[in-house]
Amino acid sequence: MNAQQHVIDQARQDASTTITHGFAEIRRTVGDPLADIRHELATVKNSMSEPGRQPAQPTPVQAASSQPEGKDPSKLLKAAAGISAAELQMHRDTWAFLVEHAAGDRHFHVPGAVDEDDGFVTVCVSGPSIVAAITSLDRVSRTEPDPVTRAIAGHLHQRFTETVDEIIRDPHRDGDVEHVEIVIDDRANRVDDEH
Repeated sequence: MNAQQHVIDQARQDASTTITHGFAEIRRTVGDPLADIRHELATVKNSMSEPGRQPAQPTPVQAASSQPEGKDPSKLLKAAAGISAAELQMHRDTWAFLVEHAAGDRHFHVPGAVDEDDGFVTVCVSGPSIVAAITSLDRVSRTEPDPVTRAIAGHLHQRFTETVDEIIRDPHRDGDVEHVEIVIDDRANRVDDEH
């Protein structure tokens, strides 16, 4: 019996050592995918506390939901939850804002891969993360005392809900379509010179 216990204890120790070394190797190879986001959030927070920067004056906030009259928010959230994967495309500062305000929700998952090209990021998130983004942005757009933060949250919330509303109006449940895309990159229309 004592010899069997020794073999079991040795096997546990060997397995633990192998797992620990395996995780360390993965971290060395892949790196910490959240490190860049943590760094960006720290930079944003530090820039907010710079000397000489005047805080915005608080203004009264709405108490009601930002959902339009007659809309059923549960229908919107259920449709968002049904999205298997969505590709988000936005500036890295906008992504940092979204992570800062939605990451506290237990359903928001920061993806392991964030592709960045010239300050523009592309990330793939799941339906539960979309639900968390919608609910978090709605809350911030209604309760945040800073009008700039409320405006950013309100704009992002609108873009997310517009996309989900399109899915509600015209659902597609076959697996032969591309991911849902949510692009935050508003620009003016180009004016062609036609004389």
